[in-house]
Amino acid sequence: MEHYTDTFPRPLRAFSDISVYYDMLAGGRKRIDREGPLLQAWFERAPGRRVADLACGTGLHALYMAESGGIVTALDASSGMIAYARAHRPHPSIAYGVADMRRLPVDRCDLALCLGNSLSLLASEDDLASLFQGVSGALAPGGIFFAQLLNYDTPSAKEHRHRVERHSMAGEAIVAVKSLIPDGNRTLLSIVFHITDENGTRSLADTAVLRHWMAGDLRRAAESAGLCIAAEYGGFDRAPFEPSASADLIVVAEKPHVA
Repeated sequence: MEHYTDTFPRPLRAFSDISVYYDMLAGGRKRIDREGPLLQAWFERAPGRRVADLACGTGLHALYMAESGGIVTALDASSGMIAYARAHRPHPSIAYGVADMRRLPVDRCDLALCLGNSLSLLASEDDLASLFQGVSGALAPGGIFFAQLLNYDTPSAKEHRHRVERHSMAGEAIVAVKSLIPDGNRTLLSIVFHITDENGTRSLADTAVLRHWMAGDLRRAAESAGLCIAAEYGGFDRAPFEPSASADLIVVAEKPHVA
């Protein structure tokens, strides 16, 4: 399949240099077991098999959709993430490419995905509008846009949070320290990987600023782009969205059929 490249004058934050360690945090098979059934349900409702996976990271969901029968275009702003995905999650039905999700280089798709809190990398309302307009333009009539991000309306999301994970991989012992520091309508995310092998310990760090998009923001962006809200969930278990309690905010929007 064709490979895509693209640029944008105001580049998104791209997690590119330590993709292998980000993939370690992605959850792998357990995450797919948890998220796959809901994704599959909406894929079956889509008018066709063409899938656009925006901010695809290391290709975890792209591979799942391809194995489920999708013809997938998987895009990420990070060349490192795409290189990792091509090397570790190849599939004849996936075209991986470097692209900014605010300017979608896809002519037509039946299902568009934006998962893993990636919408929070969009800094402004103009950025969010550009994404929704691009997705709406690419979707076939009856097409589905499935977006998942963290729910920043909960009390815990307004507090400083720290999380430590320990992993082992290819002779390395890895300690990942994630810090989230909220400030107004944004959160500073910092991840530090402490990696120990036979040569000693080294550390790699990355940061990103995450915008707190709320359900109302996504509804307005969808409706302005000509999409209709089809469903809202508070998690992949299909629980109703509760602003003060749900861990996730999942919004599913549909492009109307032409009368």
